[in-house]
Amino acid sequence: MNPTKVIFILVLISLLAACGESGTPRERVESNLSKLVKACADKGGDYSGAAGLVAYSGSDRDRKYKDLASAEGEDRSSLNKACYKISQLMNKKNSYTLMKFEEEPESEGTWYIQTVKFDGGTAQLAFLDIKGTMALGDID
Repeated sequence: MNPTKVIFILVLISLLAACGESGTPRERVESNLSKLVKACADKGGDYSGAAGLVAYSGSDRDRKYKDLASAEGEDRSSLNKACYKISQLMNKKNSYTLMKFEEEPESEGTWYIQTVKFDGGTAQLAFLDIKGTMALGDID
């Protein structure tokens, strides 16, 4: 393949990747909620599949609610807390029903709140747009 063509394709792929998720905030929340439910259903407690879907909520003030949690180091506790809460709400079933969707501007940015009915109860899952990803930031 022509080297110029290869470079063009790589640049195009990088630009598309930088755009983040597509769709309305509600669609993006629904999509990431589905991914989170799958990642948090891991019966062995390995929630690394939720990396990049949960907002960092650790002690680093510069990163809190501004960065995505990874599956490494202190970030892991953000994933574990979020997934543990979700797995408790799922109550051994991976089914849920979407209820009300709201947007609330706050100091961290706009929170996108999806009320969800799980087998184990109803909860409000709050998401923030962080680096083009709707990241779970809180569960009430």
